[in-house]
Amino acid sequence: MRRKFAGGGIFDKLKYTGFVCLFLFVIACTMTNIVLAALSTGIEGGFSVIYDVPQDLWDRVSQIFDKSNVNKLLWQISGDSTATVDNMAPIEALAATRMTSADMIANYNKVNAASADEDSASANAASASDYLIPANDDYSVSSKDYNAEIIIEFCGLKWTPVYLSTTNEGKDGEPHDVILTLWLTDNQQDVWTGRAADEGDYYGFLDGALYSDWSANWEAENPTETYPANMYGTSYIRVVTLNNGGTYATSGTEATTVGQSKDSAFATFTMPEFGLTQYLVTPEQVSWQESGQSAKDLFGRKDDPNDNWGDKTKVPDTGFVENGKYNYADKEGNDAWKNDYIWLPSLCETGYDNTYNGFWKTSAAQRSIENSSESRRIGKDNGSITMRSMLRSGDCMRADYVGTLFVDGNGWSNLNLFSSYGVRPALHLNLTAVAKSLHK
Repeated sequence: MRRKFAGGGIFDKLKYTGFVCLFLFVIACTMTNIVLAALSTGIEGGFSVIYDVPQDLWDRVSQIFDKSNVNKLLWQISGDSTATVDNMAPIEALAATRMTSADMIANYNKVNAASADEDSASANAASASDYLIPANDDYSVSSKDYNAEIIIEFCGLKWTPVYLSTTNEGKDGEPHDVILTLWLTDNQQDVWTGRAADEGDYYGFLDGALYSDWSANWEAENPTETYPANMYGTSYIRVVTLNNGGTYATSGTEATTVGQSKDSAFATFTMPEFGLTQYLVTPEQVSWQESGQSAKDLFGRKDDPNDNWGDKTKVPDTGFVENGKYNYADKEGNDAWKNDYIWLPSLCETGYDNTYNGFWKTSAAQRSIENSSESRRIGKDNGSITMRSMLRSGDCMRADYVGTLFVDGNGWSNLNLFSSYGVRPALHLNLTAVAKSLHK
């Protein structure tokens, strides 16, 4: 748990003076912790309320899930103490109507505020006093509660749950599987400390933070190329940095094919031999990534390339500029990411501020990243860094630009492909498959 302290001590002499000193000491410790919390968020001028679901969900040695931790996660995000791997009905009901990040945070607040008043909690329960800042009194995420996030540990990395939904079709005639979409909390992770700045040709790590170029050191403004420079399906970051393997463009007309690497930071999430991929779902099974993501509908602006993987029967030209010139739906390789276990999120999914917070209804804390690297060069090409989170969404009017989120999570802009940006992939965890593996 974060920043928990316990006061104590008995003064036999000068009781009144001792009490005052103790009181001032406790206040000082409390204020110090709050200040440290604010400084650690990377959010200028604000606090980040961080709710931890402790311990890792997955044991990489035994290649099994921890039942106790999975049960706690289900209980915390649903607000239902009966939700467990042995009783998935509450989770299935919520997934059928789709549950956003804001919903999960509200449920977490409610659960932990309630447990704080109990003399004895259940095996899964945790007192609200164990957490950095107590839950909201109204048990909800108010319009001003923009800096809350839930953080879980999964395969040694920190993730935030952002969406609960279902797959398109169940397997073997069974109901649709429940999927929990997780988004990497930050491009800076403790387990990446010490990894090299020139680990890849066009990506690398600085102070434990991962940055990458979008393309293999090329760009072109023309969207009518065989491989537009900002087409995600044939991007270097998708194929190499995220370790999905496949074909990435080296120019507007040329491409190269590479395999996956067991040494990648994402090998556990992308390679079957590590045992985890059987519990992950690819976008091919997710209807809201095949079609339906529209910047025009969500934000009142033109649609961006790469948001959906469907072809033009699913993703028509109507929302795009210049009669669909920037709609890559029928281009070779555009939909390659539908088979990936990890992928960059779109602007429609993440949103970009507290009014336009996307499908997932994210908070500023979830959209923000740390800003601590002093070095500014990565990759063997010695590329420069811009402190932003890179998105899957390309610019709707220039093929040499790509969407990025501001460091503090309050804003967005399209920037050119000259720089490397922070890498924060997302994934779909198949909770139905996880529950079946643990159900006894």
